[in-house]
Amino acid sequence: MRAYLIALLAAAGLVAFDILSAPALLMEVDGHREVLTAQVKDEVPLTIRFIHSVQKTPVEEFLTVHADGHFHLTGTRYQSHGVGLPFLPEEGQFRREGDYFVLDMERDYPSLSLRTGVGTQLRIEAAGREIPLYEMYAPGTKVDLFVAPLYRGIF
Repeated sequence: MRAYLIALLAAAGLVAFDILSAPALLMEVDGHREVLTAQVKDEVPLTIRFIHSVQKTPVEEFLTVHADGHFHLTGTRYQSHGVGLPFLPEEGQFRREGDYFVLDMERDYPSLSLRTGVGTQLRIEAAGREIPLYEMYAPGTKVDLFVAPLYRGIF
């Protein structure tokens, strides 16, 4: 009986280790971490939405999060050309979709750091959940997104 109990506890420990060591998408703000996606397998879609601080028009950035920890920017969707918005052909492939410009691109980032701003209405969408960062944090607050083992978001 004792050997059975030890084997059962060892199996439970291995399962817990496997779950807690799996790559997860985490958000860190002021030293507080939150799990956005408990398990990153292959690619997880991530969308960043905000109002451009100069043009005052909506912008969407489309990324995929990868289990190896990098973020892949696949495109940007916006309404107007101007300061801080892409416009050069070498930046990617442009197309129009109604009132929007879409720029398809291929860029990789090891992590993402965002900041809330006055009037920017910064939001992120991960795992089908939209998070209104601008409602949760004061303007100027740094928001870090990164991939790490799940246990780093829990403990």
